[in-house]
Amino acid sequence: MNKRSIVVVGSAAALLLVAGVASARNPHCAGGLQYYSQAMNDKMKGNTEDYQREIAKAVDQLSQCATEDGQDFEAMGVLGQAYAEVDSAGPAGEAFQKAIDGLTAKGDKKKLDVVVTNRESYWARAYNEGIKRIQDAQSAYPEYTKAPGADEASLKEEATKQYEAAIAALTRAKMLKPTHPAAIRSLGTAYALMGRYDEAEATLKNGLTEAAGAPEVAGLADMLKTVRTNKAGSLIDAKNYDGAIAYYQDLIKSDPDNGDLNNGLGSALFNRAQDKKDAAKRADFKAAGEAYGKAFAAKPASTDLGFNSALSYQYAGELALAEGAWRAVLKQTPDDPEALSSLGSTLADMQKYDDAVEVLHRAVNLKPDNKTYFRQLGAVFSKAGNTDKATEMLMVYMAMNTGATASDAAAAAKSAAKPGSGAANTMASLGAPSVVYQWQSEGKSLQTWVYADKKQAYAFDVATGTLMKKSDWSPKK
Repeated sequence: MNKRSIVVVGSAAALLLVAGVASARNPHCAGGLQYYSQAMNDKMKGNTEDYQREIAKAVDQLSQCATEDGQDFEAMGVLGQAYAEVDSAGPAGEAFQKAIDGLTAKGDKKKLDVVVTNRESYWARAYNEGIKRIQDAQSAYPEYTKAPGADEASLKEEATKQYEAAIAALTRAKMLKPTHPAAIRSLGTAYALMGRYDEAEATLKNGLTEAAGAPEVAGLADMLKTVRTNKAGSLIDAKNYDGAIAYYQDLIKSDPDNGDLNNGLGSALFNRAQDKKDAAKRADFKAAGEAYGKAFAAKPASTDLGFNSALSYQYAGELALAEGAWRAVLKQTPDDPEALSSLGSTLADMQKYDDAVEVLHRAVNLKPDNKTYFRQLGAVFSKAGNTDKATEMLMVYMAMNTGATASDAAAAAKSAAKPGSGAANTMASLGAPSVVYQWQSEGKSLQTWVYADKKQAYAFDVATGTLMKKSDWSPKK
């Protein structure tokens, strides 16, 4: 947050306003102006006791003036200054505003400029102090909402003092100019940084109404979103999942298609599900899937939301819904091997083996160096009763899982290519493999040759060069 730089106008500007007091003026108005002028003179001279006595009399006289002669807008402006001098920001703000409204209506630009300038001076003083105090608090203990360590308690205590001083100063600034977006936003920020989210939310929410029409009001709306996110996050961090869910549900009532809110609700439901059992667990996972799905619909480029939706449905045992969610992800990113793998698992669980094989073939072809996809494909073939294809895929998986990759594939393959052997014939026909895995099985030394471009692998007995198994993972026709 940048410190706002405003030229602070001193008592000289105030004296411009009170010069030339008319003899016909209301006695309380005239007397109040005189007391204020004398108070400012004593303040400049350092006569503290005289200043305090005279400023109190100025407030008394000018407040009576305001009651008796509401059209003396010059005196009203000085009343605002007098209230500000005694740190009574609320009444000061009201008096300044009445003076500004009255002088604007009269078209008295010269006197209006003085009142506006003086109000800006007091406002800037309070606002700048508030911003500085926030910065000091953050410097003292940046992670305020986290519990301090044994040697950090004093740092957090100092940060607390600075935040409280910031809130006091920014509250004064807001009272002086109740509709000023910067003061409202900064006050909400100070509350939020202290973890006082309810007060931050109330300040910013009210500010949207108070500052309606101001160009900067969009900043209040953005800050309110951030505060609400942090508040909900704090509830989740505290494992108050019920509170977080209720909070998100309440916000969603007025903004049902909000992606961020639905994502937050999904997260809260997902976390709560892990603390529950049986039907309650499944119900929460299903509700999480629905919330994440709405979030994904609102933000389709964020495929992580789609993943979360699909996984939640899977955990809920809602396989048909999980399939739909995985396909929604793949509509956005058709070549995502992880999504294809997950969809394949879901289809296998639904006993849609042909569909699962097709999907997993795509995953293997996209990431042929991922052993997990071969294991999955082998398991699906096994469930479908295709033992031969299951063995083909599992042989590749075993080679990748237990074997060592030869540093020089061509040289390793040549060592197993005994004249007249299957290995020799394969090399003669296909050339050197792209990868060679060397591994052991049932006391035999084996090599698995991988031809990635042909989507094939060959397992050989190294001692004899005999072909043990050919594997083919080209796309299913």
